[in-house]
Amino acid sequence: MKPQKIFILGTSGSGKTTLAKQISEKRNIPHYNLDNFFWYKKFSKKRSPKKRDLMVLEVLKKRKWIAEGVYGFWTEQFIKKSDLVIWLDYPFHTLSWRNIIRFISQKEKKPNEDLKNLLRIIKYIKKYRKGTHEGSYKSHKTLIDKYKVNLIIIKNKKQFKEFIGMLR
Repeated sequence: MKPQKIFILGTSGSGKTTLAKQISEKRNIPHYNLDNFFWYKKFSKKRSPKKRDLMVLEVLKKRKWIAEGVYGFWTEQFIKKSDLVIWLDYPFHTLSWRNIIRFISQKEKKPNEDLKNLLRIIKYIKKYRKGTHEGSYKSHKTLIDKYKVNLIIIKNKKQFKEFIGMLR
């Protein structure tokens, strides 16, 4: 049986949204970006914790979904309910480069974005790998081990393309 509840993990610039959209399109499963649950107005105005949690619970009740994001406080709920977890685990230099390219390409759309924000994201990526905080690489590994989920780890562009090819 094909997985109906898929959770995609990875830090900023790993391709979570890109992958979720492709799986959603090919498998006809609704896609939920957890950024849209956390933020009322993307990256400027947050939703209330109560509203965010209600939105998450609504998705978790559904028969099929693809969720993606790295909000530590929701990760366990999604991992626990998933048929499949896909972990986009690219090296630091790849993630940094992708975020630099994203910053440059979106500069016109987001004129208020500044270099400080880019540096904050790159610092977060480094902290993700080395940290032990909720939402860190280590905490995600612990949750995956705890729930013994079906897991696919994608570590490079070649594996990403191979995975997409298998969806056909």
